[in-house]
Order: sequence, then C-alpha cells, then structure tokens
Amino acid sequence: MKKLIWLVFACMLALPGYSQESATRGTANNVRQPNVIVVPYAKEGQDVRQLIENNPLVSRAVSKVKEEFGNRGFTTKDFVTLLKASKRNDIISATTGAKSDPVKDVVLESKADISVEVKIFVNKHANGSSEVSLELQAAEAISGESFANASYTSDKFITQDSLKLAERALGKVNDDFFTQLQNGFNEMMEKGRNLNVRIELGPNSGIDPYTEMKTGNDLETELQDWLSNNSYGGNYDINSSDMVIDISMKVPIYDQVSGKPYNVTKVRGPLISFLKGLLTSEEHEPKTKASSGQQIWIVIQ
Repeated sequence: MKKLIWLVFACMLALPGYSQESATRGTANNVRQPNVIVVPYAKEGQDVRQLIENNPLVSRAVSKVKEEFGNRGFTTKDFVTLLKASKRNDIISATTGAKSDPVKDVVLESKADISVEVKIFVNKHANGSSEVSLELQAAEAISGESFANASYTSDKFITQDSLKLAERALGKVNDDFFTQLQNGFNEMMEKGRNLNVRIELGPNSGIDPYTEMKTGNDLETELQDWLSNNSYGGNYDINSSDMVIDISMKVPIYDQVSGKPYNVTKVRGPLISFLKGLLTSEEHEPKTKASSGQQIWIVIQ
C-alpha cells in the first residue's frame, strides 16, 4: 500500500504545475491561451470609427483575422463592438494633438492579453495591375511588446476589385503566425513583461542617484537591491543621470495568486514606501506623477 501511495505521489510531481518552480512562480509556467483583440492600424489623429465604417478593406480584414483566431480556439474581444459601445469622445475620435491613443484605449478597456494590429493597403502599379498587402503585428496588450508578425500579399492582378484581392491576401494567413504568437506569449509568461519606472529627483530635493541614504549606501545601490528582490526573476536594468533614474524591470503578466492580469500598483506602492524609508527628510516625500499599465513615474521634490 505504501508503495502505491509513493507511486501516485511521484506521478503527481512529474505532472506540469507540481514542480517546485511552479509552486514558487505561480501561474507563469502554466501554458495559457491568451485573449486576443484584433485592431485596425490607424494613423495619429485618424477617426477610428470612420475608418472602420467607411473603409471596407479595413473592416473586412479586422473581421476575417478575428475569425481566424476564433477558428483556432482563441477567445477574442470584438474591437468594433467595444468601439461603438464606448461613450468616450477621445476613444471614438482622437483629435490632433491629443495625448491618448484611441485604439490603445479600447485595447486596455477590453482587458485582452494580446492586441493584433491589422494593416491592409492597395499597391497600384504602372502596368495597371494592383496588389493588396496585409501586415499583422501581435503585441502584449499593456506594454506593447511585439512578439509575432507576418506579411501576406494577394499577388499582382489587373483588376480594380480591391476586395477580391484582399480576400486572396487574407486567405494566405496560416498556422505559422498563430504558432509564433502562442510561442511568443508563452515565453513572455516565463520571463515577464517590461515595466518602465522613472524616478525624477527635483532640483530642491537635495539628492541625486549617488547621495548617501540612511543605510550608508547610495540611492542607486539601494534601488538595485530592491529591484533584485522585486522584479520578476530578478531581471531589471537601471540607468541614472544627475536628476533622473530610469528603470526597466520585468513583472509577471498575471498575478501569481489570483491569476488575474498583474496590476502595477503591486510595484508602485511598495516602491514608494521603500523610498520613503530611505529619505532622511519628510519634506522630500516621493509622489506618483503618472501611472499606467506600462509605466510608473515618481517624483521626489
């Protein structure tokens, strides 16, 4: 009986998810199929709703690529539906000089893991022939890190029917792109995604990256120790100038306990508390200047 129990236990250890590494790294080592949103390529300031409604090439390409993901078992978010449901004017139509990216805003609202940008256009040649080109670019939705891309063409034909040419290009989308995307996502699950942190040292703060802290170490050294313990897998990069410290650190895509998308507040709060503990004067309290899914900006006045 004891031998049987030991055999069952040994088999459980051999299964994915029962290794010690999986226990310490949470969901990161489990293969997970991402949620995908397919979006159109849009120029800065372009009205995204009009682009979808008035350009049949774009609307067909977005619809067809989304369909291909669905055929392969991916859960997809419908960009057009989310766009129409949104009541925010800055999402529906970006005005010139606006800071927001309307497509990016919809992507973030969708809670998708991956955004796939579709760019489709017609090339007309001097001999009267035309050709439709299709470009796909897959990226992690929050950070924008790209890990899969592909290009397809309809080949050249003497015709004015761009939709037929588009169907030829779309028909060439194959499993290679989806395999590349899944493999890239799996790798990011293992290594984490990038989070950029900027610490700005105000002119009245009286400190720079090499100022000695309460601990006897300078600020940059203390940050390196903190990052070693708090970045995903201990992976980070730090660059300092007189008044700015720029950090690129890895964070998991998903919270290792809840399995939900990782929230940068799990970095921002502890980092600010850490900085407060280092500073010798309460007058120079670190404050958040900006925070998003891919960037944290802290200012010490």
